[in-house]
Amino acid sequence: MKKTIYGILLIVLVVISACGNFTDIEPKGMNLLNRVTDLDQLLNYRYLNGVFGVGDCSILINDAYPTLNIPNEISRPVKTLRTALLTWDERINRAELSTSDTKYELYYRIIGRVANPVLLQVDDAEGDRVLAMQLKAEAYVLRAWFHYLAVNVFAKAYNPTTTATDPGIPYVKEHDLLSVPSKKYTVQEVYDFILADLRAALELNSLPNEATNLMRVSLPFAYAVEAQVRMSMHDFSGAWQAAEKSLAIKNTIDDHRPFVGETFARPELQSTEDLFFAGQAYIMMIAPTPELSAVFEPGSIFNNTISKMNERGPAMFGLTTDVIYSLTTYLCGSGLTTVDMNLVCAECKLRSGDISGTMEIINHIREYRIDPAMYAPLTAANATEAFAALKKSWRTENWCGPKNFINLKRWNTEAAYKETLRKTLLGVNYELPPDSPLWIFPFPQNAIAYNPNLTQNYE
Repeated sequence: MKKTIYGILLIVLVVISACGNFTDIEPKGMNLLNRVTDLDQLLNYRYLNGVFGVGDCSILINDAYPTLNIPNEISRPVKTLRTALLTWDERINRAELSTSDTKYELYYRIIGRVANPVLLQVDDAEGDRVLAMQLKAEAYVLRAWFHYLAVNVFAKAYNPTTTATDPGIPYVKEHDLLSVPSKKYTVQEVYDFILADLRAALELNSLPNEATNLMRVSLPFAYAVEAQVRMSMHDFSGAWQAAEKSLAIKNTIDDHRPFVGETFARPELQSTEDLFFAGQAYIMMIAPTPELSAVFEPGSIFNNTISKMNERGPAMFGLTTDVIYSLTTYLCGSGLTTVDMNLVCAECKLRSGDISGTMEIINHIREYRIDPAMYAPLTAANATEAFAALKKSWRTENWCGPKNFINLKRWNTEAAYKETLRKTLLGVNYELPPDSPLWIFPFPQNAIAYNPNLTQNYE
């Protein structure tokens, strides 16, 4: 009966897929894949998309400019979503302007077309059972990770004092039916589901220490996801343990020093530090903001050796600004790296009072990033100075992707770490306070039209 029902639903999905719409629960994993080898191929998804590059999250936190004429965008009488993100204008009705959202569609597309089809069919699929259990574990991790990204973009950051009642997002599972709009769970419930999926994956004890390629799930990535999730939950002891498990399997860091005097490159799927690559195809005419550029140290090898075409700034952005490009540099925006796990350990050490341990990790990373002629170990006299150094490392390692957004949003839940972002654009000073509703992105209208449960998570 199950296969008959999903056979009918497959026909519906084929029709829906032809329209190219992915709003909420349309792709729910309803398919007729019945061989393990078919499911294995399904997991060979190519995680390259513009949303992982200069997306809305990067624009909001002032990492990079959108590719448009900035003065014209700001001065236009009819305001746009990009205007709200650029000028931090809370008065602009973002929900009304969000007819669709690439982030939302992509996260749920991966959940519904990659993770859930595997989880739905793998137990009954014909073929190698050892491989089948590996695929099942991979799918659980993927589902956990992309729900984690979604809840951090479209809901409040996890706050232990309010998470039980804070509205969250749908958590789409393999047996959910297309005909029933998904329930919107609380933030706490979403995190409970994420941890349950991670536990299910790890209990299968079937993930490889090294994946066949960096767009497939491995054991160190599974532990890294757990570490990232527990950091968001303020479970710093649990995050530390998970990060160390990940690093015990893989702890290599890309060495930027050979690029001194050369042109920087980070070739596709060749980084020694990537645990799971979900990122920008390549750097193509990206303009970092002056505020972000100032965070890079003077000896930053990346910042000093990446190709730049500053003469394109006025034509492309209406600004005199750095414009960087590289057809051989692929940023791991929405994946995780060994550097991320080292920085998780550094922050956990800081929170436990181990300032010297924090700085040791930061300096270990910096040795690979700073021109040896300009390198000197950083020191910190207190926790405030150590946190400032840590924050710079997080920011420069993960610029132009959602991880910086998630970190800043996470720190904004704590009085000791929250901050008001400030910038100057075209001679005007702007501020983004830590409690601004702009930190929560609106559900797109096309998703709400299908699923009335998607009431906005901000006022």
